[in-house]
Amino acid sequence: MEYTATPIIFFLTLEDSLPSPFYALDRSLRDMGFILVPVKIDQLQTLASITDQNNIVVLCSVVDFREYKLFNEKVRGLLKYVLKSKRINFMQLSSFSRLNDSRIYSFQKNYYFLKYPLNARTLCHQIARFYDLKSDESSRWPGGKRAGLISA
Repeated sequence: MEYTATPIIFFLTLEDSLPSPFYALDRSLRDMGFILVPVKIDQLQTLASITDQNNIVVLCSVVDFREYKLFNEKVRGLLKYVLKSKRINFMQLSSFSRLNDSRIYSFQKNYYFLKYPLNARTLCHQIARFYDLKSDESSRWPGGKRAGLISA
């Protein structure tokens, strides 16, 4: 019997209760065969340091000013250290503008900013495609092609 793991997408929670975007994304991702798992910032930091998985996709939703303030207090300071591991692909969904630090994050090519309003179904298709592309990328041989002789 062949075992195929169900792909997991992580959702960074800023509070103890889950926000409404979590449920919409969870429903759409479940229809596509993904599991959406809520994590807190300290769990995310541990996940990045312990796991062997290279393709960790993390979503974070910031809808109102209260969440924006929590994001700046809890996540923003640790985000640059978590992103340096290059194991985490962080997608920030926000109704606010980009962070001032996003210039620093964009060089690492694992920070993505998406502005609300977003269609949950379309977003989930993009996330699934991104996950598949990153999975294919990590399974390829990193070296070039072997040189061959040219026959005349």
